[in-house]
Amino acid sequence: MKNILKSFFQKKKDPSVENRKVIYGVTDRRNDSFWQKANDFLIDHSPVRKKEKGVFFDSLQLLVNSGVRFVRALEILAERQRNLHFQRVLQSVVYDMVHNGASFSQAMAKYPRIFAPEEVKMVLSGEMTGRLEETLESIADQIQKNIQLSLRIRSALMYPITVIIAIVLAAFVIMILVVPKFMILFSEFPNAELPIATRILIGTSSFLREAWWFLLTLGIASVFVFRNWKQSERGRKKWDGFLLKMPLFRGIVRNIQTVRISSNFSTLIQSGIPITKALQLLSEIIPNSVIGRAILNVKEKIIHGKKIHAAFSEEPAFDPILGEIIEIGEKSGRLSEILEKTASQYQNEVDAQLKNLTTLIEPLVIVLVGGAIVFMALAIMTPIFRLQELFMNT
Repeated sequence: MKNILKSFFQKKKDPSVENRKVIYGVTDRRNDSFWQKANDFLIDHSPVRKKEKGVFFDSLQLLVNSGVRFVRALEILAERQRNLHFQRVLQSVVYDMVHNGASFSQAMAKYPRIFAPEEVKMVLSGEMTGRLEETLESIADQIQKNIQLSLRIRSALMYPITVIIAIVLAAFVIMILVVPKFMILFSEFPNAELPIATRILIGTSSFLREAWWFLLTLGIASVFVFRNWKQSERGRKKWDGFLLKMPLFRGIVRNIQTVRISSNFSTLIQSGIPITKALQLLSEIIPNSVIGRAILNVKEKIIHGKKIHAAFSEEPAFDPILGEIIEIGEKSGRLSEILEKTASQYQNEVDAQLKNLTTLIEPLVIVLVGGAIVFMALAIMTPIFRLQELFMNT
C-alpha cells in the first residue's frame, strides 16, 4: 500500500517530488512541498525486512574480503539498495563515518529500528578484535537461520489455517445467501415438522443475518483487546508461559526455543562478546519473555560464581539436555562449536516435528470439513425429502 502511495506522490506534477539523497539529521527538509514531505514520510516509515538486512551483511563481507575499502563497500550497497528507507539509512551511516569519524557500530547504533542491539554489539566486538569480516558473515548467517526457522513454522501452519478460513467463509455465505431461500420454501408448509438439524441451521442463519454487525464488532474488539493484553508485561508473560505448556505444542515450542538459544548464543560467543554480555543480548533476541527471564537468571548466577552449565541446568524453562551439552562445551573449550551443532541437531528435530504435526492436522481438517458438509446437507435435504413424501401422499 505504501509503495502505491509513494508512486502516486511521485507522479504529481510538483517537480520537487523525487527520491533524492537524504542524510538523516543533515538534510534540511523544512521547506519541502507537501507532496515531498508526504513521500518522505512514507519512505522513512517503510519497513526493512530481515531478508534485506541478511543480504546487506553478506554482501558487505564479500566486498570487504575482496579488497574493497569498507566505506566504499557501504556506498556501493547503498546505491544498489532498492528499499529507499534502507538506502537512506546506509547513506547516513556512510556520512557519519566519513564526516564525523564514527565507527560502523557507532553509526549503526543511531538506527535501532533498523539494526538490532545484538547486531550493533557484534559489530563493535568485531571492530575491537579485528575480526569484523568474520562477524559480518556470522550476522548474515544468523539472520538467514532465523528467517528459515520462521518460514518453516509458517509453512507448517499455513495449510490448516487456510482451510479453516475457507470453511468459515463458505459457511457464512451459505448461511446468509442460501439458507434464507430454503426458509421461504419451508415457510409455505407451516404444518411440516422440521428436523432438529434444520432448525439449528435456520436459527443460526437468522442470527447471523440480524446480528452480523454485532459479531463483527465483537470480533474486532476481541482482537484489539487480546493484542493489547498480550503486549502488556503481565499478558505477555502469561501468554508466553501458556505457549510453553500447551499439551500438543509444548515439545515443539521448547525445541524451537532451544534452536534459537543455541544458534544465537553460538554466534554471539564467536563474535568475541563476553559470556555475561552475550546472555544479556540473548535475552533480548529470544521473543519468549519467560525464556528471556530465565536467561537473565542464568546471567545473574554466572556473575555470582556459578558455571554456565550449572546455571542453565537449574532453570526449568530450558531443556535439561542443554545444560549437559554446555558442560561438554565448557570442558572441551569448544562451547561455540558445540552450541552450533546442537542448534543444527535440534533444527532437524523441529523439522520432523513440524512435518508430523502437519500430517496429524490434515486428517483432523478433513474430518472437520466432511462433518460440516454432511451436517449442512442433512439439514437442507432431509426436509426436502419429507416435503416430497408429503406431496406424494396428498
